[in-house]
Amino acid sequence: MNFRITTVKEKEMPLKFGFWSEQETQVWHSYSNRLRELVREARFAEQMGFDFVALSEQHFALGGVSSSAPEVVFGYLAAVTSRIKLRPAVALMPKAINHALRTAERLAATDILSEGRMEMYCGRANTTIAMRAFNVSPEETLPQMEEGMALLRKAMREDVFTFEGKYYQVPPRSLVPKPLQKPYPVLGVAATSANSHAWAGSEGLAVMSHAIYQGWEKQKGLLDTYWNSWKRDETGPLHKPRAGMPLFIGIGKTDQEAKDIYAGAIMNYARISTDAYPRLAKLADNYAYMAESVPAMQRAAEDWDYLLNESATTVCGSPDTVIRQLEQYEKLGIDEVLLHIDSVPHEQIMSTIDMVGRYVIPHFNDRNNIVRPTDELLEKIRAMRPQAANPKQSQG
Repeated sequence: MNFRITTVKEKEMPLKFGFWSEQETQVWHSYSNRLRELVREARFAEQMGFDFVALSEQHFALGGVSSSAPEVVFGYLAAVTSRIKLRPAVALMPKAINHALRTAERLAATDILSEGRMEMYCGRANTTIAMRAFNVSPEETLPQMEEGMALLRKAMREDVFTFEGKYYQVPPRSLVPKPLQKPYPVLGVAATSANSHAWAGSEGLAVMSHAIYQGWEKQKGLLDTYWNSWKRDETGPLHKPRAGMPLFIGIGKTDQEAKDIYAGAIMNYARISTDAYPRLAKLADNYAYMAESVPAMQRAAEDWDYLLNESATTVCGSPDTVIRQLEQYEKLGIDEVLLHIDSVPHEQIMSTIDMVGRYVIPHFNDRNNIVRPTDELLEKIRAMRPQAANPKQSQG
């Protein structure tokens, strides 16, 4: 797994860490209490050094996921946090779910309240249960997302704007208020296909990249597609590519403890996806690629070794083990990881946030100020010793 991307610039900043939640509620627990727990988790993530909190948008979900109104939660978090960035991951862009202009208004208002800490990653929708509830045509989710993001950017960037598209026609108007960040907050997309990675790069957007359990080579190829397609949007906020990956995480005092706590929940997530993606693949041509990932998802749902070591989706173990695993992802050239800390009771989530913040994040933020294993340091010292030109000179 020692990949190294040669087409991307050398990393200039340490790996960024996001706390990513779908507000999953345990069986027989209350949704209202879970929402309050989520706020405590986000505030604690800020305290423990996480760079951003990312919330999913899910509607009518079964199985406990309850993040149906992340924009409301972000408004609250803006008032009770001070440093951590706030990111929808993702905001659904089909017009019947979120009109692009309402999305722009909400983003602008929350950016002001948070003193310029908002970002927004967008998506097309990937559950039939939501699409059918909102009467969204699967064939139109992708073009509506692309057109909606074009309108979103134009409304925030221009004083008075107008727009003519297939789905949106807007006469001359001015967005009130506009975001605090200029020209607007960083925008990105969730991408799982080569086409979506290429589109994100060509538009100068950030990307949240996921190969849907299909492994390291597939993931590397998707990232290469994004980087090779990158073209800066001269009117946008990003001056260079920004690629991140969502990762499931389990962490404990030992590898076995982490596996005991988290393996079942992480494998169950793959199992749920295995049920949903085949249906999506049959709905529209631009979802058909998802069928390719079904064998990998099925294997991930049953084979822990594959899920942990080969699927390029998961880190799990002691802090030292998690650090080594994350270094493999860092070698892909990514800028950030979104750690899915969910699917277990609140107390365990808080423990995970604590261990990541206490042991993992400092390693990536300041490697030279962390206690290193003696054997590792000795190896580096020996490697740096000058070698004698004449082997005989080194004797004695």
